[in-house]
Amino acid sequence: MSLIKKKSKHNVKDTMNKFEALVKSKDMTVFARINHRVNAANVDLEMNDAEVLIFGNPKGGTLIMKKDAAAALDLPLRVAVYADDAGEVFISYHDQHGLGAIYDVADVPVLGVVTEALGGLTNAVIS
Repeated sequence: MSLIKKKSKHNVKDTMNKFEALVKSKDMTVFARINHRVNAANVDLEMNDAEVLIFGNPKGGTLIMKKDAAAALDLPLRVAVYADDAGEVFISYHDQHGLGAIYDVADVPVLGVVTEALGGLTNAVIS
């Protein structure tokens, strides 16, 4: 599965706030938001800002998992927003077409819809 990485014009928190709000506005479920920097600080470690949003729409994900339940290892969807050492901020996610190469789901029509939706959502928040 390949990684899609896009540069954001906003800081990590603002990028993730925008992304989470957009996901919710599309009636998707947000399952968790993880702040890795805070978690690292809780054990006396330091790292750059990095957050992950776990989200999805059971209407789409269930169709994929019904075809191959092992796809649950990669669902729900996840998007990472993080700053690199130079302070540049990126939003990254796995190309969902890659699920077809790992699991027996290449022929599930919703897979293309999910991939296109991720592209549109991420493009909307980085500008």
